Amino acid sequence: MHDSRSIKQALYRTWMPFFGHFGRFTPVQEIAIPQILAKRNVVVISPAASGKTEAVVAPVLENLFKKDDLDGAANKLTVLYVSPTRALVNDLYRRLLGPVSYLNLTLGIKTGDRPQLKRTGIPNILLTTPESFDSLLTRHPGLFPDLEAVILDEIHLLDNAPRGDQLRVLLNRLRRIRDALQYCALSATIDDLKIGDRYFPDGRVCLLEAPREIEYVLIPAKGFEARLMDAARERDLKKILVFFNARSLAEIYSQRLNRPPFSDGVFVHHASLTKARREEVEEAMNRSTRAILCATSTLELGIDIGSVDCVVLFRPPFNVSSLLQRIGRGNRRTERLFAIGVHTSDWEKSLFHTFFECARTGQLHERRYAPALSVIPQQIYSYMHQRRRIGTTMKSLQTIFSPVFSEDTVRNVFRHLYAEGKVVEARPGVYYNSARLEKKIDWGKIHSNIAETSFGEYDVFNVTLGNLIGRVFHLRERFVLGGKCWQIVQIDEREKKVYAKYIGDAAAVAKIFEGKGAGSYNYRLAPLIKRRYLPGLGLNEFPYAIEATGTSILHLFGTLYGFILADGLCHDGIEAMDVGGKLLVLSGHMLDSGRFPLPGAGGIRKVIRDSIRRLEDALGSGAYFYDLPVEYQVEDLFRNMDIQGFLEFLSQQTLVRMDPAEFRLLLKSFE
Repeated sequence: MHDSRSIKQALYRTWMPFFGHFGRFTPVQEIAIPQILAKRNVVVISPAASGKTEAVVAPVLENLFKKDDLDGAANKLTVLYVSPTRALVNDLYRRLLGPVSYLNLTLGIKTGDRPQLKRTGIPNILLTTPESFDSLLTRHPGLFPDLEAVILDEIHLLDNAPRGDQLRVLLNRLRRIRDALQYCALSATIDDLKIGDRYFPDGRVCLLEAPREIEYVLIPAKGFEARLMDAARERDLKKILVFFNARSLAEIYSQRLNRPPFSDGVFVHHASLTKARREEVEEAMNRSTRAILCATSTLELGIDIGSVDCVVLFRPPFNVSSLLQRIGRGNRRTERLFAIGVHTSDWEKSLFHTFFECARTGQLHERRYAPALSVIPQQIYSYMHQRRRIGTTMKSLQTIFSPVFSEDTVRNVFRHLYAEGKVVEARPGVYYNSARLEKKIDWGKIHSNIAETSFGEYDVFNVTLGNLIGRVFHLRERFVLGGKCWQIVQIDEREKKVYAKYIGDAAAVAKIFEGKGAGSYNYRLAPLIKRRYLPGLGLNEFPYAIEATGTSILHLFGTLYGFILADGLCHDGIEAMDVGGKLLVLSGHMLDSGRFPLPGAGGIRKVIRDSIRRLEDALGSGAYFYDLPVEYQVEDLFRNMDIQGFLEFLSQQTLVRMDPAEFRLLLKSFE
C-alpha cells in the first residue's frame, strides 16, 4: 500500500495540474496510480464521481514524461482515449484541457461532430469514440506508430454489446500497427471483474468497494409534478435531474414542471436536439442556481451539468446498471444518493424496490457475455477498406477477429458476403470490398454498429374506434390487452403500430394483467421480484395453480423471456400464452410435476427465426445484423438473450402448487 506522500512525489510533473487544487487524492486514486506508474495494465472500477479519470490520465502522462516521449512531441499521438459518446468526449475535453495545457501538451477531439483531424496538427492526447477510432484506423493508420497508451472510458457501457466487440477487434487491428502499449480501462460498479480481459492482456483490477448510501422515495405518476414541488420545498432541492425512457415524455413534462419555484428554469436534453442546443442546455444547467433538467439516457453518462441535489426516474429504467448510472449523476459531492422513483402501477413500484435494493448491494444481474456476430461483417468491410490498396486474405481477417470469433464463424460469414457480391476476389485468395460498398464507405457510413432500438414494443390501436389502447411486445394473431382479447387486423412495422379488433373478454385470470409489459430485464431478477410478493417461498420457488381449463404459473420473467417461453412451448405442442411478462397460461395442460415445462432449444430457434425483426429491434443487435446469414442471425439472437442460461435457470426452479382460489387472490396484488 502506498501512502499519499510517496504518490505525490512520484507525480513530479502532473501533481499540480491534476490534483493541486484538491490537495489530496481520492481512495480510488491511491489504489490505481501506483499500478499505472509501474506500467501495468489496469481496470479501475469505482462509483461515479470518485476521480477515476484523473487516477488514470495523470500517471499515464507522468510515465511518458519519464520516457522523454512528450517533451517537444509536436505532431505525435501518444495517448488514445476512447469514450462511449460524443457528449462525454466533449465533457472530457473541457475537464482535461486545463491540466493538459499546463503541461505544454496538446489535446484533440475526433468525433462525428468534429470530424477533421489535420495531419499537421496531430494532438498528443486524442479523445474519440469507438466509431471515430474505427474511421481513423481505417483511413489513417499512419497516425498510430508513436502511440504509448490506450484509455477505455466507461467500458461497462460498451461491453457485452456490438460496440464493445467492435472495440475489441479494433484493438486487435491496432496491435498489428503498434503492439507495445499500456492499457487502462475505467468502469462503474459491475458484476464481471474480468471485463478487462476481453480488451487487453494482464489487466490488474483496481477495485474501490465503496458504494454510496442510497435513499429513495417512490411516488405515483398521477399528480407527481405537485409532489415533486413539495419535495423540493421540504428538502430544499435546488437542482433536479429527471430521467425519462422516451424523448416525447421529456418534452411533455418539461412544460408541466415549469411552475414555481422552477418557473422558466426547466430544460430538456435528448439525442434529437442539435449538438449546439445540447451544449447550451448543459451550460445553462451548470450556471443555474435553481433548475430542473428533463433528459433521456443521453445524460446517463458523465456529462458535466454541475451539482444535482436529486435524481428523478420517471418509470423504472431497463436494468439495474442503468438505474445506478442515472442516480449516480446526483449528489456527487456527498456520500448519500437521493432519488425519487415515479411509478404508473404497483408492478412498477415493485420493480423500483427490487432495482434499488440490487443497486444498494451491488448485485446488477447482468446477462452473461456473448460476442455480437453482427460485428463481423462491419469489421470485414472496415478492415478491407484499410487494406484497399493491397487487398485482404482470409488468414489476415481471421487474425484480427481472434479470439473474439472462431475461424469457422468468420469464414462462413465471409462466404455469405462473397456470395452476396459485397466482397470480390481480384486475384486468387486476395479480396476487396465491392465498388458499391466502397462508395458507401466513402460517405462514412461503415464505421458504426449503433442501431435504433424501440425495445420491440408496438402501440396497439382499436381498429374500430381508432384509439390507442396500450402497448404490447408479444405479438400473435390473438393476444390479451387490458383484460380483453384482440385479433390483429394490420401491422405497420415502420411506425411500430398494430391495428386490432376486439373479439371478447379474456379468461378471468388474464384480466389481472393489463398488457403494459414487464420490461426486458434479465430473467435472474425474477426470484427477487417474486420475493416481494411471496416472502414465504424459497428464492427458487414459483407458485402455480391447476384448474379445469389448464395450468397457470406466475413467473415474472418480463415480456421478452415470457414470450420466448410461451412460444417455445407452443412449438413443442403445448398451447401456452404469456400474459404481461408475468403469467404463463397452459390451456388444457395439467402440470404433472413441480418443474417448469421446458421448451426445446430447437423450438426456441424456430421461434426466433419467425420473429427475427421484432427481436433484433428489441435487443439492438447492431447496424450490420442483416448482413449475416439467416442462421447466424438466429444464433446471434439466441446468444444475445442467453437462451442456454435461461433454460438452465428454468430447470433449477421448483414450482409450488397453490389452491386456485388463493392463486387468484395472489394475482389481485398485481392489479
